Amino acid sequence: MKKKILKSLKQTMMWLWINLPIIVGILLLISIVKYFVPMDFLSNIDNQFLGWFVSAIFWSISAGNPINSYIIAWEFWWVSTNIIVISAFLISWVTVWLIQIPAESYFFGKKYAILRNILAFIFSLIWAYSIYLLYIIF
Repeated sequence: MKKKILKSLKQTMMWLWINLPIIVGILLLISIVKYFVPMDFLSNIDNQFLGWFVSAIFWSISAGNPINSYIIAWEFWWVSTNIIVISAFLISWVTVWLIQIPAESYFFGKKYAILRNILAFIFSLIWAYSIYLLYIIF
């Protein structure tokens, strides 16, 4: 039993060592994109549907975790950003990771990475618009 655990631990450490440059590179790219944009950029777009689409495209480039996205969405809410823009931001930032396509392609295959990101982007637009409609109705 101990031999199996030690063998698995050794294989895991070897995998991490081999793939460390890819993981670090993706994390650095995410940090650059995440802090590149001023906070009031999307709140100044007058047309809510243009803001919805621009928000989904822009935040699809970077990637983030849900905890950070809720904090940023709260800040968007306080600068009077439309709910459709905030919804598009939340959904696309957490699900669509264009910046991670090289790593996803490497680990899972090019076809999977591209298809997953395209579908995630389309569904982020659909869900953001659905949330907007629910907000109007209720």
